Amino acid sequence: MRWLFLFGGGLFWLCGTNCLQAEDIRVLVSNVTGARAHDPAVGSGYVVLSAIHADLNVIWDADTQTFSGGFRTDSDVSGGGAGVQFGPEDALAYLPSTGQRQRSNDAAQYDFQGAVNDTFWLYPSSASASNTAFSLYLGFSAYGVPRDTNSPVFADNRIRWTVHSVENLTTPAATAFYGYSVSAGTVNMQLTLDPAYPNREMVLLGKGHSHLNLLFKAVGMYRITFRVRGTLVATGEEVSSLVPVYFGVETWQIPSGPAPATGYEAWKLASFSSTQAADPMVSGLDKDPDGDGANNLVEYALGGVPTNSSTSILPVVSTLTTNGTNWLRFAYRARTNDVALVIQPVFKVNLTETNWSTNGIVQKVSGQPAGDGVHEDQVWQTPVGAEARRFLKLNISR
Repeated sequence: MRWLFLFGGGLFWLCGTNCLQAEDIRVLVSNVTGARAHDPAVGSGYVVLSAIHADLNVIWDADTQTFSGGFRTDSDVSGGGAGVQFGPEDALAYLPSTGQRQRSNDAAQYDFQGAVNDTFWLYPSSASASNTAFSLYLGFSAYGVPRDTNSPVFADNRIRWTVHSVENLTTPAATAFYGYSVSAGTVNMQLTLDPAYPNREMVLLGKGHSHLNLLFKAVGMYRITFRVRGTLVATGEEVSSLVPVYFGVETWQIPSGPAPATGYEAWKLASFSSTQAADPMVSGLDKDPDGDGANNLVEYALGGVPTNSSTSILPVVSTLTTNGTNWLRFAYRARTNDVALVIQPVFKVNLTETNWSTNGIVQKVSGQPAGDGVHEDQVWQTPVGAEARRFLKLNISR
């Protein structure tokens, strides 16, 4: 068996750190009577859309073996028709000042809300409470994920959500976020990065739907990235994808420039001298100042040092045979704290083929934290059949 490993940046585009462009972005608000008085006065490129209800809806793509998602409205107040699915960069949920609350329960289980009388902002988990607060009624759904009792795609027909990262793009230091329910007076925390609540997740059936209280401790434009996981029944492999969503808490506009200390810009400043960082011929995404064959985008994505020539970040290609099946494996370290970054293994059986494919490439080992807080070690594999060769490439785009 022979293979050719092609390593390169692939096609990429640069849109700054935030990547959400002000082009017909829907600012989702409540359609309850009286809510119009609390709508934001949006600028050019933003459209206020009032909705009965909106879900963060997840969709499974069997061809690429990935999850995607974004807000899905049931209907809008003017049309009253079928729901509309938006991509993660096409709509944001807006919470007006009427969403403010103060902690009133002094029980220890509510300490995450702050001290008694401290202010927080809340999307309530019930329609009546949302209507009272003139806030959008939000939920979580997996309408795009299959559920089949006789032939399930995922184990127990379930997927699992966790919080991967919380960014406040307007106030970077304020990132507290909690997704929880209250049953019989007991708080059930399910989605948060707070270390006081480790290993939290929300389980959802395919085609299913659920509600949580979503609490923020400060105003700002938030980008919350969820990791959605599922275990494939056919192979026993766990697959996962990152799904970013935007919430505006008394703030509706995405910052036009990069937030301080985030993304490629922060990495560039930390990796180069001030003179080098200011010179696009040295620190540009497509430049390779150390001449090791990996441009700055690749170094950024895979944990490299752009001023130190080394091939240590290159993916490791190996073979494995299990139960008579030959597998070609692809192992590398991937950056996980930039949702604008896409790292995708692809292959061809023959270089005369027009397109590279992701079909059959599955994540063998779920991402394991690399210890630095921003990367994880990933292993992907693809079966090699009767063909004598297979050509692999790692596409990296931003």
